[in-house]
Amino acid sequence: MKKIVSLALTACMMLSVSACNLIVKENSEEQYDYPVTVGNLVFEKAPQKVAVLSDNIADIILACGYEGKLVARSDKCIQEDLKILPSVGTPDSPDSSKIRDLGIDLVLGDECLDPELKASLTENGVEVLIIKPASNENDLRKLYNNVASILGGSYNGKMKAMSTLGTIQESLDNIRNVAGESNIVTTSCYVYDIEGDQCRVAVNGQYASSLFEYASVTNVLAEDEDGIIGIDMLIRSNPQTIFCAEGVKEKIVTNKDLKSLSAVSSSKIYTLPVKYIQLQGDTRVTAVDYLASKAHGIGKTLQSWPDELQEVQKEYVSPFTPKEGIFYTIGESYQVIQYIEDRLIELGYMKGKADKNYTDDTAYAISYFQSVNDMEVTGIADYDTLTILMSSAAKAANGSDGEEITLTF
Repeated sequence: MKKIVSLALTACMMLSVSACNLIVKENSEEQYDYPVTVGNLVFEKAPQKVAVLSDNIADIILACGYEGKLVARSDKCIQEDLKILPSVGTPDSPDSSKIRDLGIDLVLGDECLDPELKASLTENGVEVLIIKPASNENDLRKLYNNVASILGGSYNGKMKAMSTLGTIQESLDNIRNVAGESNIVTTSCYVYDIEGDQCRVAVNGQYASSLFEYASVTNVLAEDEDGIIGIDMLIRSNPQTIFCAEGVKEKIVTNKDLKSLSAVSSSKIYTLPVKYIQLQGDTRVTAVDYLASKAHGIGKTLQSWPDELQEVQKEYVSPFTPKEGIFYTIGESYQVIQYIEDRLIELGYMKGKADKNYTDDTAYAISYFQSVNDMEVTGIADYDTLTILMSSAAKAANGSDGEEITLTF
């Protein structure tokens, strides 16, 4: 009997110890979330009021679901979900008085602040942490871990970082699989800007270039060392599609040296704002989806793209392709002339109804178009004029009757 009682007591003690162990383990996850050390800062507890100055860090915070910690942003953080927050100024020179008045205890940015400004904030109990964007996948994991650990703790925060990165990776892999089904090599590049005879492009070692891999697109300029190339190299590479920053498409289409490019002749030049190839939260999924969709001619895998991106991409599709050496002038009558007049009417250079006849009115409208679009004014619909007119780069009429134009045909 004593032996039975002894065994029963032992079993109860074992169960009690097991239960205690479970409780200790559960509590330890919360207990050991803090302190968190990132760089030279130690966070003894979770920050309660955070100001984000970096649009990249803001993108990651939104992806991880920690936006509830944010009480302010910089002018650069223009994500739709953050527009409700008050701005504390620019990323490199925020308003310290606004930061103090809002009771902010942590400022997150990726641009160094003036030492005196940083010292002033620190003296008033505001921690300042600068975290640079990632340049590769390993750095990206560290970046997510650092941001999520600060806001969510060393255990729960890192778990959230892993989960978020996993979800994003799954979306990227899905896009890559869909885009790769064609088994056709598709070439492209990203042009930040064109100045004179030089281009600034995305190359290996830059985060932007890695997005092409997920889109199953070959970045033909990836091997350049510093990302500054001559126009002649762009011509030799002859990418099938070109993606570019705001305002660059017009420079490409209007550059006579680039008119032989396959992307120009096939109207496959697409504006993708720079932020879409720089932000490292959910925005990169949108960027890759857009790259794959346009480069491969497939439907988007996401349900929708941001309104801002939709607005940028209202591409004009020409009903015909201008041919070098072919031009149209007064007295001629062709179906193509009706297409030309349709476009002139659409852009506000001509009134009435389009027909197949090239009249004085057509010549005047062409001259007006050439003037507004900084071209030689001839009144003749030549190759260079039609290349711009029948593209999305064409500038609309300025809303007035235009300046007095002397026709020179």
